[in-house]
Amino acid sequence: MKLAIVVYQDLTLLDLVGFTDAIQRLKTMKFLPDLQIQYFAYRADVSDTFGFKVQVDLVQPDLSTFDLVFIPGGFGTRTLIHDATFVRWLRSAQKIPLKISVCTGSLLLGAAGFLENRKATTHFDEYNLLHQYTSEVVKADLVEDQGIVTGGAVATSILVGLHTCQILTGKTQAMEIAKRMGLPDLYENADVQIY
Repeated sequence: MKLAIVVYQDLTLLDLVGFTDAIQRLKTMKFLPDLQIQYFAYRADVSDTFGFKVQVDLVQPDLSTFDLVFIPGGFGTRTLIHDATFVRWLRSAQKIPLKISVCTGSLLLGAAGFLENRKATTHFDEYNLLHQYTSEVVKADLVEDQGIVTGGAVATSILVGLHTCQILTGKTQAMEIAKRMGLPDLYENADVQIY
């Protein structure tokens, strides 16, 4: 299982860390021991909105060979949706069967054309902006629609990670990870909409 994480300037670090903390446990708890995670960007120097630098494995690789792509949210998304070269690179993920985002990362999925005829969610302040890319914006913690998983505001990053664990290995394993993280209630009681 090969997972591509797309990072960019002015991302929200908790979006990235919440998701990857849950996902990494698939490997450390031996549910997916062959899990490979790589961090990719359109340029080499990437930091979050507070200047925390993010290590990038490769710059502008072809994303088509991966099983899953994840995009965190952040203020940088508002600029990147208008960056034709970034969006063109992101479209190399077209054939990836599972595309996942947290918060405004869904705007980038939309700009790349991945949300056509799909329902999605994003940060509650950006519902109107997301409307230009999707048939329906759903006000929920998490929305899954035909291989696209989108999460709401920043705190849903862990939920999105746990839901992804469920997709990849099953509900029993995802619940074990949620318990290990001390968050079984978050996992069980979230507003999750699946279409």
